[in-house]
Amino acid sequence: MATNSIAPASAWGSRWTFSLALAATVIGLGNLWRVPSAMVNYGGSAFLLVYVAVLFLAVVPVVMAELALARRCLMSPVPTLRRMSEGSLIAPLMPWAGWSMMLAACILLGLYGVVGGMGLSYLFRAALGELNGNPAAASALFTRFYSNQGDMAFWLLSFMALVVGISMKGLQRGLQSSLRTVMPLMLVVILVLVTVGAMSGKAGEASWTLFAFRWEDLGWSGGFHAVSLAFFSLAIGSGALMTLGAYMPGNASVPLSGIGVAATDLAITLLLGLGVISLLFAHQVASVSGFELVFVTLPQVFEAMPSGQLVGSLFYILVVLLAWTSALFVMEVLVARLSESLGGLRALAVALAAIPGCLAGLLAVRGVASGTGPDFFFWMSQLARLLFIPLGVLGVALLVGRFLRPQRVVSFLGLKGMRFRFWRLLMGVVVPLTVVATVGFGLYQQGPSLCDEYSPPWCGGGGDSFETPVYPLSEEPYGAIGDYDAED
Repeated sequence: MATNSIAPASAWGSRWTFSLALAATVIGLGNLWRVPSAMVNYGGSAFLLVYVAVLFLAVVPVVMAELALARRCLMSPVPTLRRMSEGSLIAPLMPWAGWSMMLAACILLGLYGVVGGMGLSYLFRAALGELNGNPAAASALFTRFYSNQGDMAFWLLSFMALVVGISMKGLQRGLQSSLRTVMPLMLVVILVLVTVGAMSGKAGEASWTLFAFRWEDLGWSGGFHAVSLAFFSLAIGSGALMTLGAYMPGNASVPLSGIGVAATDLAITLLLGLGVISLLFAHQVASVSGFELVFVTLPQVFEAMPSGQLVGSLFYILVVLLAWTSALFVMEVLVARLSESLGGLRALAVALAAIPGCLAGLLAVRGVASGTGPDFFFWMSQLARLLFIPLGVLGVALLVGRFLRPQRVVSFLGLKGMRFRFWRLLMGVVVPLTVVATVGFGLYQQGPSLCDEYSPPWCGGGGDSFETPVYPLSEEPYGAIGDYDAED
């Protein structure tokens, strides 16, 4: 088994470029279509309080661990975990944690390809003025699009070609050069959307809805939603951070990198929430999440705006870039591992890495577009979220929090004294509990879907799904927020 370093000299030209890469890895579609809607539905700042606590107490420590382990070994996740666990009781299990990350990366690459392809299609539609402001027409357009396997496959493969094209150029001429353009462009587009939202006249109402502290609306379901969304917010367990850690400059601080990227991700999430929720309120449409928000509801909003063609085009540029950067770095997980085995032949490694991503994407397209049989997009995402990613995170947490000698961890982490002991406590206790809570919530949440669709014998009479919270309308300074969908 090859165990050569995958990090070329000066992989990232500076700490600034590495910070851009780290931000590009963790900022994704969840910042746009999951967290803001959950804040609306589950108590505003009450939800945000739980989310931030989990983000910094359970997720950031894992970010630090993954970066530090990989920088120590300069290898991809599988050999890194194998080498760091040598001689420990958990050593036989560590390759499984590494391969779980690899499988998660394969699935995520395919799913990002599907969403990125859909965003690419809608970008052209928005630029050509083909979006429709009528709710029924917007819904029908989306249904026709995702029901057409040929169209979905074409846009998926077109998007994947963009990912492969940049990855082929290598770390410096490909990823590094593109990030210096793409990340500032993403920030500009986000600020434009926030400005347009502020000019809509509903920024105050959106701010109150997002940030008012409504503890009574949080509930157990809202709390677990916050834990789950925070857990998946920074790309832990997918191998992307461990791969980046192998390319990490020697003068970059692991603790500061972890805290800084979490703060950046949180700030982007709140900015996107303000912009999107303001636009929804201005045009009196309900706050929804996921595909419905991006491909059904917001096209209605853009079509009704005076400059909707331009704003819509900018929005779908953002969607494509969010999916593209995420896909680029989960693909790098596969490229790095293959490069080790192929003796550094990056072009061949990229070509081979694209195959499972495209196959996973085509499988997801077939499940969505056929309208019959299992929804492969949904079940593939659940497989990554509820099995492969948690296994990877749990392996890292147990390794550094329980089994590695403290002196060995201190040598490469950058924390000492009380700060190190607190971090190790978080890794050994809080992170495993968070993994259990996230997986348990996910299984409980998806149980009714599994029972309704397949009726396995253990379901019995099925289960009750979470209810949409009821808002105390009399306490709202801006009137009724509306009837919101609490779907994850």
